[in-house]
Amino acid sequence: MDQTDQNRNTQTANSSTRDLNEYPTGFALAMTLFSLALGTFLMALDTTIIAVAVPKISTQFNALGQVGWIGSSYLITLTTFQVIAGKTYKEFNPKTTYMVLVIVFEAGSIICATALSSVAFIVGRAIVGVGAAGLIQGALGIITYISTLEKRPFHLAIVISVFGITNSCGPMIGGVFTDRVSWRWCFWVNLPFGGLTLILVLLFLDVKTLGSSSARQHPIHVKLKRLDPVGFVLLISSVCCLFIALQEGGTSVPWKSARIIGLLIGFGLLGVLFWVSQWMMRDDALVPVRFFRQRTIVFGSLFLFCDNMSNYLKLYYLPFYFQAVLDTSAIRSGVNYMALAVPQFFALLLSGGLVSRFGYYMPAILFGQALCVVGTGFLTQINTTTSTAEWAGYMILVGFGLGMGINIPHIAIQAVMETDEDIFLANGIATLFSQLGGSIAISMGNALLINGLDASVPTYAPGVSAKAIIDAGPLNLSEFASSAAVLSNLRVAYGKAIQHVLIFALVIICTSVPVACGMQWLNLKSISKDQENAKAMQNNKVENEIEKST
Repeated sequence: MDQTDQNRNTQTANSSTRDLNEYPTGFALAMTLFSLALGTFLMALDTTIIAVAVPKISTQFNALGQVGWIGSSYLITLTTFQVIAGKTYKEFNPKTTYMVLVIVFEAGSIICATALSSVAFIVGRAIVGVGAAGLIQGALGIITYISTLEKRPFHLAIVISVFGITNSCGPMIGGVFTDRVSWRWCFWVNLPFGGLTLILVLLFLDVKTLGSSSARQHPIHVKLKRLDPVGFVLLISSVCCLFIALQEGGTSVPWKSARIIGLLIGFGLLGVLFWVSQWMMRDDALVPVRFFRQRTIVFGSLFLFCDNMSNYLKLYYLPFYFQAVLDTSAIRSGVNYMALAVPQFFALLLSGGLVSRFGYYMPAILFGQALCVVGTGFLTQINTTTSTAEWAGYMILVGFGLGMGINIPHIAIQAVMETDEDIFLANGIATLFSQLGGSIAISMGNALLINGLDASVPTYAPGVSAKAIIDAGPLNLSEFASSAAVLSNLRVAYGKAIQHVLIFALVIICTSVPVACGMQWLNLKSISKDQENAKAMQNNKVENEIEKST
């Protein structure tokens, strides 16, 4: 064996040894986790902070007819770029990719903050969605390179736990900025957080365990081709058709209109073409078909679809209950939502700690979903007379259950994937389904709310037009009440309509339980030990070959 081969074997042995021994520890690990959590906070804050600012933004730009695009431009890119972000992390250095996507996120935020027209603002929101997709995929995948499989559940819980708190404080922060300063500060606020994230990642993120991935050794033109541009165009076109149809159908345009039917047909045809292209591209596809032979990926993705669908229904429509039925302010509504968000935060940490300690992840997800089912079932009964202790107790059950289970599919994916690079793609697929579920839920919840008001307003307030109540929005019920009794009846009617949304959320969360059972029942501690033994045997084999050659 020549000197070159000896050097190569020595490098391979060193690389394998690093896989075992050179994960960050102590202060370096803490700061790395903090930087990834901060990036996730950026993404989560941006998703929620804009909700209360949209009316003022559309008014300032005289763009009421473009309100749909103001929301969907972000959701479309956030959803579709999940898989291309996963693919990008596989092909390029994860640290460099993460930093570039933070910069993309910041650039989109600056465009939104300085926009002088609705078109510029919509473009900015689309760019922010690209960056946000990269931030969440980076957080889910980079954990692979900074901790052992055994410790990843707890580390992943630390990084993702910021979602729960941000869901409640985001709208409050947005309301304060919009009312007291300017809606533009909803986007300027991203700059200092993004800058700090960049600095921390640059200083502390050390992916020594990358090794020598064949995908990352290709020339740049090969890498760009392997990003599957044809598949991406088909995917984003298909999702655009679906989002526009769901946003307009039953509200601005009847469901049976040619436009909505055409959009739904376009969604289906483009979706078929996308999957055909993925089959033809094989391992170079955005979504390799072989992944769908792995049941944990399939059922984990379906679970996230259902779970996020139910979660978004509560996230978006419980504030309607607080503001329209209980007559609270937007800020108070955000405070009330913390009854769900805070338990979710602590349950995420508890779930991650328990899985890291004992290795089994399925008991955590099933226990969590049982709590979600019970809590959501109770929430379907809330009305004008429900006490604070009651609705808060129900939300605590839901929040704790949600926190126990929401990370489990990503943890399971870490266990079943053969290579670290495949983890990025598998997480991209899972998060794509998760975002689709949440986005679809918003439109379906809106349709259920409107249909519920159409049925309940004539029943409880016969002299009031249901269409007028729907057009006026949840905060203007008093304008249509001739007396306190009529106003009280209108609040009852709104409560009945919101119950329709929550019953649908209950059906979806019940569906998630048998879906979760489809994932493999594995023990992370056993798998981690097997992986370490396999790597140790490989190290010994390489060292023996080097000794024989010398």
